[in-house]
Amino acid sequence: MKRIRRAIAVAAAASLGVSVAAAGVSAANTPSARSAPRAGAKPTVAWIQIGANNPFWTAENEAAAQAARHNGFTFRVLSGNNSVSTQSSEVEQLVNEHVSAILITAIDPASMGTAFAYAKSHGVPVISTYSSSPQATMSAGFDEEAVGHDMAVFSLKLLEQRYGSAKGNVAVLGLSLGQTLEEYRIGGFVSVMKHYPNIHVVAEEPTNSLADTAQSLMQDWLTKYPNLSLVYGGSDTVTVPAITVAQRSHKVCNISTKSWKSNPSCIMFTSVDGDPIGITAISQGTLAGTDLYAPYWAGYQFAMIGYDLATHKIKPHTVVLQALPVDRTNVACINRMQTAMADHIATFNFNGTLTQIAKSYGCPTVTITGGPPLTGGQQF
Repeated sequence: MKRIRRAIAVAAAASLGVSVAAAGVSAANTPSARSAPRAGAKPTVAWIQIGANNPFWTAENEAAAQAARHNGFTFRVLSGNNSVSTQSSEVEQLVNEHVSAILITAIDPASMGTAFAYAKSHGVPVISTYSSSPQATMSAGFDEEAVGHDMAVFSLKLLEQRYGSAKGNVAVLGLSLGQTLEEYRIGGFVSVMKHYPNIHVVAEEPTNSLADTAQSLMQDWLTKYPNLSLVYGGSDTVTVPAITVAQRSHKVCNISTKSWKSNPSCIMFTSVDGDPIGITAISQGTLAGTDLYAPYWAGYQFAMIGYDLATHKIKPHTVVLQALPVDRTNVACINRMQTAMADHIATFNFNGTLTQIAKSYGCPTVTITGGPPLTGGQQF
């Protein structure tokens, strides 16, 4: 994933100094390297999530709270209840409560202009997470176009292994329309697939990050597209529920078996984000691969970005975090690493990139190469 490492270096290192640590690429990110909070009340960092019904968000919140305990600030989390209007109201509520910084995973960043302007007029910085927003004080997320591109290339290799060439019918479980990550994590995948004339993207539907929506779509697709070859999901928390639906009809290609390539009726699954349920599915062979965002690690990083911005340790800038590909060759090691994050959250060292942490656990690196070139658009 050299592109992502290069994106971090270009987007962060050139202008940020110690703030490079927020992207996980410098020892300056360690608790001991950060100065203590200023005298007086503790800074408060609040995070407005999309909702409260997703295990990835829950893990992020737990790690963000641990970052606050480690570094002497207060952390709060609010659920947006999958509502743009609720998220907008919560931004104004937090501003009126005089929080120090607001993180927000906006359902539709373009609809948050009034709320973001209100925060700006009151001197409260807003960090848009996972989606780029020029209206926010700054944005922080992953290189979504590279992730979508690379997971498409990974999926192409699976199709080639199965059929001898890149062909088949593909369906896509999206997230929420309006998010930058939807445009690039999903759009990046689809744009690669369109380069191959024998691959047909037969469906591309948003799920709003809801497991039951993904399951309903999967049930519909099983009937509508009996010759479906592969499903790509924008999040493990929607992809794995879709897998359970396909399993009931005995339609899942189990990559752990030697015979999976010879089964003409099974469906392969690939995904993004590396939620623990996704890692488990890879271990079981029902999910072929994912790109690890590591929710505990990500939550810790985003909370520290909010804290550093609130306490003027960094200036507003774009932060690009690095994902880590996972398949059956490194899933056992990645599972140990991520389990350690969850089970020892109070003592786990979240400093460093995911690649650096994985190397410290001895995890093999999955290399994804090939496909058409990236367009060079927005990072996330």
